[in-house]
Amino acid sequence: MFTGIIQEKGKVINFSNGHLEISTALDLSDCKLGSSICCNGVCLTATEINFIKNMYYFKTNVGEETMLRTTFSDNLFNKSIPINIEKSLKIGDEISGHFVYGHVDRTTKLLKVTKLNNSWEFFFENFCNKDINYIVEKASIAVNGISLTVAYVANDYFSISVIPHTFENTNLSNLRVHDIVNIEFDYLARFAERKN
Repeated sequence: MFTGIIQEKGKVINFSNGHLEISTALDLSDCKLGSSICCNGVCLTATEINFIKNMYYFKTNVGEETMLRTTFSDNLFNKSIPINIEKSLKIGDEISGHFVYGHVDRTTKLLKVTKLNNSWEFFFENFCNKDINYIVEKASIAVNGISLTVAYVANDYFSISVIPHTFENTNLSNLRVHDIVNIEFDYLARFAERKN
């Protein structure tokens, strides 16, 4: 389990045949083989961790289900965009965002970015199916693993407001219009929808 507060960005070294290798400046000394690491919102299991020249390198496997639902697929993956990295929660850690499970529901497209005086507004494609019920104004949503608050919901898009700290310390600053992102709906919204 994670909080959606990105700890560092990483660089993709290799992604082929379901094997992903990432380098990062994030201290992974407390991680071990089998540890969960959130990569762009996807909970992945570390299969190898190395420390070389002040950088950590870790490897994971990406299964078919993950490829089907996330940007870690042959036709959606963009190696040039940094990866948002977060280590899993430990007992006693502060929960500054919201509970993020790393179980990505689907991908969606960035439609527009508007620079405001003190923030940025990001507009993403909405879904014309049951998933739209999981996106609620002022509720949480994870975009590429980042805990964010839904600002506005329309029939064909939803928007989020991004403060400078989040913009500068995540890969939101690297995204361009039409880029694809990973989305995880708030678990509270899931249960409310199921109850109805």
